[in-house]
Amino acid sequence: MKKFVLLLIFLSFPTFSLMFKYGIYTMHDFHLFRLFEFTNCISEGIFPCRWSPNSGMGFGEPLFNFYGQVPYLLGQIFRTLSYSVIDSTKAVFILSIVGSGLTMFVLARKYWGNLGGFLSGIFYMYAPYRAVDVWVRGALPESLSFVFFPLIFYFLGDYLSFKKSSSLLWFTLIFSLLLVNHNLSTYMIAPFLFIFWIYHLIRFRTLVSVFPIILSGLLVIFLSAFYVFPVVFENSFTTVAATTQSYYNYQLHYTTLKQLFLDRFWGYGGSGWGPNDNLSLSAGHLHWILPAISGLILFFKRKLKTDQAYYFLLFFSLGLLALFFTHGKSEILWQNVPGMSFVQFPWRFLSPAVMFLSLSVGIFPQIFPSSKNTILVVAIVGVILLNYAFYRPDIWRPISDMEQFSGKLWDEQRSSALQDYWPKSAPVLPDSFAGTEVIFTSGEGTHISAQKMSHSAKFVLDVLSPSASLSLPIVYFPGWVGKLDSKPVLVSPDPAGLISLEVPIGIHEIDVRFVNTPVRNLGNFISLIALIVWVLGLSVTLRYEKK
Repeated sequence: MKKFVLLLIFLSFPTFSLMFKYGIYTMHDFHLFRLFEFTNCISEGIFPCRWSPNSGMGFGEPLFNFYGQVPYLLGQIFRTLSYSVIDSTKAVFILSIVGSGLTMFVLARKYWGNLGGFLSGIFYMYAPYRAVDVWVRGALPESLSFVFFPLIFYFLGDYLSFKKSSSLLWFTLIFSLLLVNHNLSTYMIAPFLFIFWIYHLIRFRTLVSVFPIILSGLLVIFLSAFYVFPVVFENSFTTVAATTQSYYNYQLHYTTLKQLFLDRFWGYGGSGWGPNDNLSLSAGHLHWILPAISGLILFFKRKLKTDQAYYFLLFFSLGLLALFFTHGKSEILWQNVPGMSFVQFPWRFLSPAVMFLSLSVGIFPQIFPSSKNTILVVAIVGVILLNYAFYRPDIWRPISDMEQFSGKLWDEQRSSALQDYWPKSAPVLPDSFAGTEVIFTSGEGTHISAQKMSHSAKFVLDVLSPSASLSLPIVYFPGWVGKLDSKPVLVSPDPAGLISLEVPIGIHEIDVRFVNTPVRNLGNFISLIALIVWVLGLSVTLRYEKK
């Protein structure tokens, strides 16, 4: 097994080797900026992070209240080792590629042995959509989800096959991490996980797993409650619903059969309306051809009644089902399944499709047992030669953190994804960047100093009139509280949605802070208790299973 792991790591090198250059490449998403903001939050001793002070054109947004934090927690490991933000981000991307190959190997070898597992691991890393996620979109959370997918199915399958409680606990933890990493990936993989579970219930005619699986699902929610509760109960305070409209309407972004199965097109643009896309939406030629050949041979040789054949048919069918979700023929499901519109782009279902197709490929060497080593080499060389050229940047920027987070690039990042989590308390999106000084909406006074931090800000001013109404350059969202000269003061949104308060005559210090609401506190508490329960449960289970 060790030699396969080492060879898998070695063969993954072409997928990320160009990242070792100084600087960073252009990408669609703004995860450099988000890691920068997250680092500042952690450095102030705040966790879980909730607020991003430089988002929303400098007025701030509750970004981390709703956006998964796992990618940035991993990034903090490299930041702690004195990596720059740029190098830390690249390191997490590399980890997502190599880690996914290893986790797929662990899963696939369970069904096809070391050779099949090794082949599936290579195919998983060299799927065209993997290159799109890393080198075009820069979709860091989605790319990391590829690491979690195989582990979830491995531990659930291990529990269903052997009834090992420790496997169910590991499944619970990893599923929770996936949820906190990327909720859309969790949403997309969930129906396939359900089908996998139902398959085992029917095939092995046992209902023993039903109650433990339900308990496991509850524990998943409890472990991730610090993130899930705000997403569920505070989502309505933002404009996130607008992210399913206009350009982001899923009906504009279905794939075609040609794109999925035949195209060799490669581009660094975005998803266009209809078939006019400027990025690859290929499932990978060998990724569907080899499983199709395997299925035909199993059928004609009448070998469809073995355990391996049953699992192959399950995984290949799930891969085709995931591809179906990307196509317009699945419209009825998009219209009627709750939450589908938030996926935005149907082609995102290429994520589970790539997972199941790569897993299905692993049976291929066993179809030709007399020449399986030759088949393995030909398949690996073929998929690498076909796809390695996709793992390269469009435009490379030889820049440092200082250049990335200053000037025009800084302004571009501060104004990115403005409408995603903009508070509804502000009826109009800003058209200019926030200043640093307080705004006197009534009365007179002078601004003395200002200091904005991750989840707080301080302002010193001199009010010259008997009283004054002030607006701070921070957008209001539930959780902002204030103090005037160290005494609590009422803060509320002004007509523009900015934090406002009343201040009497004289020199005063205003201290505002973004704190947890009851919903966030409850989520934090439940997650802490659930984590303690999980650790105790695992230690007891492992001790029991060793006997």
